[in-house]
Amino acid sequence: MSTIQGTFNTGVQAMLSQSHDLSNISTNIANVNTTSYKEQGTHFETILNEVSPRDQRFFAVKTIDYRNVDKMGSIATTNRTYDVAINGRGFIVTNTSQDGTGIWQYTRDGAFFGKAVTLGTSTNGVPDQGTLLTTADGSYVMGWPADANGNITESDDLKTLKPLLYSNNSVFAAKPTTTIKVQANVAAGITGRQHVGLPFVDAGGNTRTLDLGFNSDPANPATWNLDMSSVGTDNKDVSVTFDPPNVGFDTFGRLTSPANGIVTAKVQDASGPQTITLDLSKMSQLGGDSTISVQNIDGDGYIEGRLKNTYFDKFGTLIGSYTNGQVKNLGRLPVANFQANDNLNALPGNVFTQTYDAGALSLKAVGNPQGSTEFVTGALENSNVDLADQFSKMIVTQRAYSSAAKIVQTADEMVQACRDLKR
Repeated sequence: MSTIQGTFNTGVQAMLSQSHDLSNISTNIANVNTTSYKEQGTHFETILNEVSPRDQRFFAVKTIDYRNVDKMGSIATTNRTYDVAINGRGFIVTNTSQDGTGIWQYTRDGAFFGKAVTLGTSTNGVPDQGTLLTTADGSYVMGWPADANGNITESDDLKTLKPLLYSNNSVFAAKPTTTIKVQANVAAGITGRQHVGLPFVDAGGNTRTLDLGFNSDPANPATWNLDMSSVGTDNKDVSVTFDPPNVGFDTFGRLTSPANGIVTAKVQDASGPQTITLDLSKMSQLGGDSTISVQNIDGDGYIEGRLKNTYFDKFGTLIGSYTNGQVKNLGRLPVANFQANDNLNALPGNVFTQTYDAGALSLKAVGNPQGSTEFVTGALENSNVDLADQFSKMIVTQRAYSSAAKIVQTADEMVQACRDLKR
């Protein structure tokens, strides 16, 4: 009878194992549209089933779960500003507390949301509003913060990570113009003054225009004396001096003086003294109309700007775009990796936590060192579940369960037959 008892036990264990496998399959199918969900599978392993330790041994079965964490799902475009997908290995780091004292979690779900916060009181007494980035479950997205100049210091230490946060009232300070490049042609053979307006930002951060004049020299038609005028902040002409005070061309219309094409203009007005380097190396003197023809003017100054929008680049850097056309780094996402990512502990909310079997944590920026991982902006990673594969497994599991149930039924009939022999 011990053999029959072992058969009962083996059959029941088989039914329990197959039902557990079906549970994993159903979970996978239910999460086929869950962003970055990782398929959970079932391994079956034999176990010794000793009903009678003295002379009878039977093999039953047990299940061991595994999760395909490193298997990527397809990447789908969303065109949403705060959506990022990881193309390659690794995880985004989050924490359940804003100050980083909560549970460290790791996820591949890059659907971020902005949470409004008050940062303090600005100089004009108006509360400064900021935005914190969070995940769908409310955890805080952690990264390396940028300093006031947009510089980011990367580290492999979790303690250096801060919640990605920016001020909605962020200001990009004005920069006075220091260099203006001019590409133009002065009309040869024309007497008098030819002039071009040069937009620039003065020492006070105001947009201005300098009127650069080329005055023909009757004694030497290839030489042009420079002058410049502008209305200053006090509505009076500014004082401008040049070094050198003129430019010259050869018979082919090429600039020969100064040899490097650099002219220094010293501007003095109510906004303060300012030195502007004029790069005239691409100037020419050729026949043409009765005035100067301009191909390009490029200056390096800009006025003060306010934060207009934010976005991520392929390196996981959160970038702020300002109304003056400038951009600045606000923070950067690290990519977290473990020695065995598949051994992480899965939690609700599509996140993982570190386990002993997963090994040590490493934090790296995309491209440092150079690798194959990158962020895809405006996109999310789909589930890595293959529906066709899951349905195939479900059919096999159903048959295995039915077969195990048949074993139990047959063993029960054999016991009944043995019982009936006493009659």
